[in-house]
Amino acid sequence: MSRAAPRPVESRAVPPYRARLYRLIFAAAAVYNIGFGLWAALFPRAFFLRCAMAPPTYPSIWACLGMVVGLYGLGYAYAAWRLDRAAPFIAIGLLGKLLGPVGWLLAVSHGEWPVRTVTLILFDDVVWWLPFGLFLLEGTRFARLSRLSRIGASVRAAAPYACAAANAAAILTMAAVLRPGTEMVPAVADRVAYIARHPVLWRGGWAVWIVAALSLVAFYAWWGSWLRRSTWVVAAVGLAAAGLVCDLFAESLLIGWLPRDYDRIAPLATMCTGVAANGLYTVAGIALTVLTRSLRGPLLAVTWAVWLAGLALSVCAVARLPLGIAISTSVLFALFCPWAIWLGRTLPATEGEATAGLDGEPRVAGGGLPAAPEVETWPG
Repeated sequence: MSRAAPRPVESRAVPPYRARLYRLIFAAAAVYNIGFGLWAALFPRAFFLRCAMAPPTYPSIWACLGMVVGLYGLGYAYAAWRLDRAAPFIAIGLLGKLLGPVGWLLAVSHGEWPVRTVTLILFDDVVWWLPFGLFLLEGTRFARLSRLSRIGASVRAAAPYACAAANAAAILTMAAVLRPGTEMVPAVADRVAYIARHPVLWRGGWAVWIVAALSLVAFYAWWGSWLRRSTWVVAAVGLAAAGLVCDLFAESLLIGWLPRDYDRIAPLATMCTGVAANGLYTVAGIALTVLTRSLRGPLLAVTWAVWLAGLALSVCAVARLPLGIAISTSVLFALFCPWAIWLGRTLPATEGEATAGLDGEPRVAGGGLPAAPEVETWPG
């Protein structure tokens, strides 16, 4: 008799919706690490050529580093398969992802690597901090025994408010710091001169936008925790995550490559963030809106106004209309920031009762669940 295919093992410490998200995140980390490891091992000079750097004197060292990165990917793959035993792999991975940017900052400060290598740090390390950290705050026995799981619940419950604050900071930074380096200034020479004179402000401004992008996907994940159709919800959050990839890539180009190659890099970044990222965020938001049955009245009207403004922004970016981009962006953020707070206050009250018991437990504030029975999540 043929044996049934083995199924992924969940952790009883993590509710099913978040368990599915964690498994997909860890699987994505595995694919990224294995892919990057193979690229670095087989083509050790490719990264340096892409970043316009001198090729390494000893490429075999970079190739060996790629092999180590790939081995991390195997650990993440196992973590995605066995959430009940994922904690050690995720803890070690998170430690590496916290130390990686420290090493990068030292290399940049000593002139060994250029700032344009920031793309590597964003995708290798920064993008994984929040999901890895949140898993460790709820997916381990230590977290439950030390009550750290309550911190994780508080972080999840704060998602809409953090998103509103981060995006408000982003649009204010655009108006006060970044605008002189964008297409709102007609002369390219003036934009280039501004960026060259204020490199720290320019890079810091786009760092604020990176935080805003990360907070947006976290907000979508929080929103999805209150909805019933988890498969469609996870697909919507996945679309937002794809938008995040486009956003981070664009912002890393703006941080690392300008004012160098402005004519080549700036239009590409605009297409990645204004068209691809914003478009995917908007489609994901529309999907979550359709799945949220409790949205009615003024809140529903404002919700659709937010997505219409988002669509307008993407159209203006495709058409290369700087004034249209500025107007639609202003309208979008003016609506989005208070709307995110409004939804954060309304959704738990309207959807909480409807989704109670879907995971076998009553809902509590923040889209979460009461503490699960203590189970061992470490091997052995």
